[in-house]
Parts: sequence; C-alpha cells; structure tokens
Amino acid sequence: MASRTVEELFDRAEQFTALLAAAEDGADTDWEIQFTTDIRDQFERYGAHTYLSDAQLQSLNKIAHQ
Repeated sequence: MASRTVEELFDRAEQFTALLAAAEDGADTDWEIQFTTDIRDQFERYGAHTYLSDAQLQSLNKIAHQ
C-alpha cells in the first residue's frame, strides 16, 4: 500500500480538487472535517505532488459520496 502523488493518481489536478471539495461538503463528523482540512492544507502546500495513501483516497471517496 504505497503512497502515490495526486499527479500519479489523477489525470488532472482539477479532478482531485473536485473530489476534495465534494468531501469537504460531505464531511459531517469532527474527524471527517479535520481529515479533509488536513488534506486541503497538504494540497495547498505541495500541490499535485501531495502524497495520498490508498486509505486516504478511499476515505476521501467515501466522505464525498455519502
């Protein structure tokens, strides 16, 4: 379960930002809100070079599509 960058996971960074925005909108619990905030902070700092584990990506997708 290696971490990969946003650049490696998505064809365009805009696809990731759309997923992250949907997850931020769907975040209900304190943990989900903090998780999406932390991912947003990392993305603002590192851009498309932000690393995500498979578990982080799975959590983002789950929060975004609940």
